Amino acid sequence: MIQAVHEPIEVITVFSEGHARPLRFKWRKRVVKVAKVTGEWVRNEGDSRVHYYSVLGETSDYFEIAYDARKVLWTLMKVWLDGA
Repeated sequence: MIQAVHEPIEVITVFSEGHARPLRFKWRKRVVKVAKVTGEWVRNEGDSRVHYYSVLGETSDYFEIAYDARKVLWTLMKVWLDGA
């Protein structure tokens, strides 16, 4: 089941050649290692350009995270926990 979360998260990210790749993030005292980025898209939201990532965690959980470059803020938008 997909859950809307909309909570700020801390993300370790590699920035290379103008591109960001999330490696892991911390959510509710849990560290989630990103096994694979399965999708990436950008949306203009007001004055901000928000970069979205669909990621697969090492435990087969899926997450949608977003980076607002103007606010320098990462947010966990949605989560689908395997077996939940």
